[in-house]
Amino acid sequence: MERSSANFDNVVFAGGGNRCFWQAGFWSVVAPALELRPRRVRAVSAGSAIACALFAGTFEHGFTGYKQALANNARNLYLRNLLREEPVFPHGGMYRSAILSSIDERALSRLHQGPEINVLISRPPGWASPRMALLLGALALGVDIWGRGTIHSSTGSRIGFKPLYRSVRECETPEALADLVIASSCVPPLTPQVRSDGMILLDGGLVSNVPAEDLAQEQGCSLILLTRQFPSIPDVPGRTYVQPSQPIPAGAWDYTDETAVQSTFDLGRRDGEHFCTTIRRAG
Repeated sequence: MERSSANFDNVVFAGGGNRCFWQAGFWSVVAPALELRPRRVRAVSAGSAIACALFAGTFEHGFTGYKQALANNARNLYLRNLLREEPVFPHGGMYRSAILSSIDERALSRLHQGPEINVLISRPPGWASPRMALLLGALALGVDIWGRGTIHSSTGSRIGFKPLYRSVRECETPEALADLVIASSCVPPLTPQVRSDGMILLDGGLVSNVPAEDLAQEQGCSLILLTRQFPSIPDVPGRTYVQPSQPIPAGAWDYTDETAVQSTFDLGRRDGEHFCTTIRRAG
C-alpha cells in the first residue's frame, strides 16, 4: 500500500468484477473508522456497482442476496441454452438483479444526496462498425490482461476508444441506474450489448480500469481502491493507492462461488484494519 492523508476528497473505485468486493470490505472498515466523507467518487465497471451500494447504505442487504444467487447458480456457461431462448451466460441477468435488489427508489434518493458519483463508460471509435467495435474491445482487453504490471493502462485509448462519464444523479429510476452500471461493465457475450442513441457502449475499463488520470491535486487528496496486486505503485502527489495484501480469492466473472466472494470481502476488511492502524500511527 501507498499512503498519504486520511482526508480524502475523492475516491476511485477500480473495476474488477467480483474482485471489487475487496473494495467493499475495505471501505466498510476504513470509512467509519476515519470518518471519510468524500465529495467526489469515480467508478468503473463493477466498482460502480459497489460504490452505489455503499453510498446508498444498502450494501449488506444486496451482498446477502447476491451470495444466495451465486449459491443457486450451478455454472457460468449453459450450453444447453444454445437451442433455447434462455441465456447461455447467466451473468447479465444476475448482475442486473443484484443491482436492483440493492437500489430502490429510497436508496436512489440517498445516492442523489450523497457525493457526486461519476461512472466511466467506453465509446468505440466513430469509424468502427458494431462488430469491429467488439473486436477492438476484445483486443484492448487482451493486451491489458497481458500487461498486468501497469495500473493505468491506455490500450483502448490508443486504439480510439473515448471516455464517457455519466453522473449517478442523472439516473431518475433504479432501472436507469442499473442500465448505467451495466453499460460501464458491458463485456459481450457475458453481458448484453448496450446501446444509447444508436451508439454501442462498452466496459469503461477499456479506457481506464482505474479512472484517476485527470484528478488534479488541487481538487483534493484521492484514495484509489484497486482490485488486484501490482508490482509497483505510481508516486503521484495527492494520491493514495491501496491494493489487496494478497491475491484475491474470487474470480472476476465466476458467478458460482459465494464462498470466494465472502473471502474477498473479508480480505478487504483485514486490509482496511491494517490501513487504519498505519494512518493512526502516522498521525
